[in-house]
Amino acid sequence: MIKLNLRNRMFIQKNKMKQLLVILGCFLVFSCSPQKKMDEQLIGKWDGSLKDLQTGSSIEKIVFEFTKNGDFLQHMGKGKTQNTIESSYEVENDKIVSTDKQTKEKTEVKYAIKNDTLTIAFEGVENKFIKVK
Repeated sequence: MIKLNLRNRMFIQKNKMKQLLVILGCFLVFSCSPQKKMDEQLIGKWDGSLKDLQTGSSIEKIVFEFTKNGDFLQHMGKGKTQNTIESSYEVENDKIVSTDKQTKEKTEVKYAIKNDTLTIAFEGVENKFIKVK
């Protein structure tokens, strides 16, 4: 009877140790997994127009929409000719890194937010967008 209790105790201790290792392993996995970085100021819709890279003049109306779950929608044009590009995004320092959901193409742009104005610099051209309220 004493040997059985001793075996049971050892069995219980081994099981507790295994459970502890599994729990610690889960914490390690979740703490090391990359998490998308977000900038709360970006969340919402931004209205503006794209500039021609060579002339700097406005060429097309565009609305950017950043969501809390990491979606980035680009609504270009108006009415029946409106086109929407769906992407995901994350923030790295002063850059927005977006990935087109269809083509998987990545784009990196510098950005800054001051009050209700979003400034995006891409290939040397700055585009300004006003937050839609």
